[in-house]
Order: sequence, then structure tokens, then C-alpha cells
Amino acid sequence: MKSITVQELHRLMNNNEQITLIDVREKRERVTASIKGSTHVPMMAIPYQLEIFNKDESVYLFCHSGVRSAQACLYLEQQGFDSVNIIGGIHAWSTEVDSSVPTY
Repeated sequence: MKSITVQELHRLMNNNEQITLIDVREKRERVTASIKGSTHVPMMAIPYQLEIFNKDESVYLFCHSGVRSAQACLYLEQQGFDSVNIIGGIHAWSTEVDSSVPTY
């Protein structure tokens, strides 16, 4: 499984790279904190929304700490997608990249 640090993700975003950033957390978590530009697709909904993903582009996934997004990445890989797990999830984003994003 491919993975990326929040610092590497931040560099991609600052370089105006077109990336598909998916938040696999639950709605109540997303209300608390989110990463600008991300699309919300709860982990359990991914099998029912595969049509939103493009097999020609990498899909970057995050959750709170990186565990659920890693599971989602494995599933997407089995379906033929190029998925990348964001190590440490939104918690790492909040503590290492953007302190304006609340931690929980």
C-alpha cells in the first residue's frame, strides 16, 4: 500500500497539484475538523460510490489517525484503484501542518 506524510501532502497541495482527497471519517467527525478541498465519503459508503473515483488518478485518503483510511486504501486497491494512505490522518494534519484545524 502506498502512503504519504501530511507534509508531503501539503507540498502537493501548495504546488497546485490536482489531487483527489477523500475523507473517510464519519459525518460527526468531519463537522469537528476537515481539510479544505477534501470530499467526504465515509469508509462504509466507499463500496457503493466507486463511480466517483477515477482509475487513472491517485486517490488520497485520510481518517482521524490513518487506520480506517489504510483499510479503505486496501479495498480500493483490490478494486483496481491507485490509492494512497495519509499517515497520521487529520490528527497529524492538525498538529504538523495546520494548527487552525481542531484536534479531537
